[in-house]
Amino acid sequence: MPLLQITLIYLLVGAVGASTYLYLEGALWWRFLGADIAMTVVTYAFSVLKRNSSVYDAYWSVIPFYFVVGLALVTDVTSWSWPQWAYVVVVSTWSWRLTYNWARSWPGWHHEDWRYVNFRNQFGAAFQLVNFSGIHAYPTAIVFLSSVGMFWVAVPDTEIAWLHALGLVTASLGVWLEFVADNQLVAFRRAPERQKKDILQQGLWGMVRYPNYLGEILFWVGLVFCGFGAGAPPWTAAGATGMIIMFLFASIPMKEKRMLQRRPHFSEVQQRIPMLLPWKGLRPGAKT
Repeated sequence: MPLLQITLIYLLVGAVGASTYLYLEGALWWRFLGADIAMTVVTYAFSVLKRNSSVYDAYWSVIPFYFVVGLALVTDVTSWSWPQWAYVVVVSTWSWRLTYNWARSWPGWHHEDWRYVNFRNQFGAAFQLVNFSGIHAYPTAIVFLSSVGMFWVAVPDTEIAWLHALGLVTASLGVWLEFVADNQLVAFRRAPERQKKDILQQGLWGMVRYPNYLGEILFWVGLVFCGFGAGAPPWTAAGATGMIIMFLFASIPMKEKRMLQRRPHFSEVQQRIPMLLPWKGLRPGAKT
C-alpha cells in the first residue's frame, strides 16, 4: 500500500507538471522550469501532509525521465537521429534503475531519511522553511540545471558527434557503476552473516568509499558533454558543477560524520580506501 500511494503521488505530480507546461507560454526551457517548480510544490505539499520529507526522495530520479518523455512529445522527433535517441535511452535507464533501487530499499511511511530527521530536531519550528528550501527547492534547482543541456540535445544548434559520444560513454559508465555498487550494497545488507557494525569493503566498495556517488557524478558530467555536443553554451555545466560541490561538501561529509559516530573503526577505512577516485590503488578490502 505505501508503494502504491507514492506511485499515485508521482503520477499526480507528473499530471500537474504537464498541465503547467500547457498553461505557460514562451521558450521551451521556461515552460519546463515552470512545470518543474509546480511539481516540486506539489511534492512538498505531500511531504507536509504525510509528515515525511522522504516523499521527495524519488523526485531526483523520476523528473529527468519525465523531462525526456516530455521533450519527445513536444519536439519534432522525426528529425532526431542517434544522438537524441541514445540520450533518451541512457537517461531513462538511469532513471528507472535509480528509482527501482530506491523503491526496493524503502520500508514505508514509518521511515524518513536520517538527514531529514536530524534537520527536524535541529531546526524545530523553522523546519518547514528548511524542508522547502533545502530538501525540495535546492535539489530541484540542481537537477534542472544539470539537465538543461537536454534542451539543446532535443533541438541542437550543432552536432559534434565525438563529443556527444564521449558524453554517452561517460554517462553510461556512471550508470553501470551505480548499478553494480547499489547491488553490492543491497546484497551486503541482506547477508545473514553480516554484523550490525560491519562496513562493506568488497567489490567497488573496496576500491573507493563511495562508488555510487562517483557513478552519479559521472552520469551528470556525461550529460554536460552531450549538451556541448549539441551546441549548449558553457554555462550549462553549472548544474553538474553544483552537483559535484554538493557531493563533496555536503552529502559525503554528512555521511562520513554519521559513519564515524556509528562505526568508530570507519576511520581506518578512511585511511585505507580513497573517497571517490582510486588513486591509492585498487586494493580490495575485507569486512572489519
